[in-house]
Amino acid sequence: MQSPIALRLRSEILVGVIYDPMREEMWAGQKGDTPKLNGEPFHVSDRAELAEAVISIGLAKTGETINANFPLLQAMIHRVRKCRVLGSAALDMAYVACGRFDAYIETGISLWDIAAGWLLIENAGGTVDLRPLEHMKEKYSIVASNGIIDLKL
Repeated sequence: MQSPIALRLRSEILVGVIYDPMREEMWAGQKGDTPKLNGEPFHVSDRAELAEAVISIGLAKTGETINANFPLLQAMIHRVRKCRVLGSAALDMAYVACGRFDAYIETGISLWDIAAGWLLIENAGGTVDLRPLEHMKEKYSIVASNGIIDLKL
């Protein structure tokens, strides 16, 4: 099982680490510095064409979040090269940060699941759009990407 860790001071994420023991990979970064995967610098992908994109759609466990995310998965399957469902928001974010995925989208995620990846993606040149959900306390909608691709959401 992956292990994400983030240090947040007030509203600012300062450090992010994600470890995947299955692949023995560790993504690490601190605010303003180049992030590293097992000690080597990385950056987001440079793919701009949606038809060539590899994206991940998160499917959280509640009926409400599945109902929100499943139609998005169905729509994206026909528009992108590959759709993935990893089951780990932290790994989804790490894969966007290092260019394996071009985007990650989910509705109904908790901040602690994506905080480390948020820092890594932004430090690697990508973008994260995080919006609180009015109807679900402390849950968010997230679109994280390489910052180039137009997901046409």
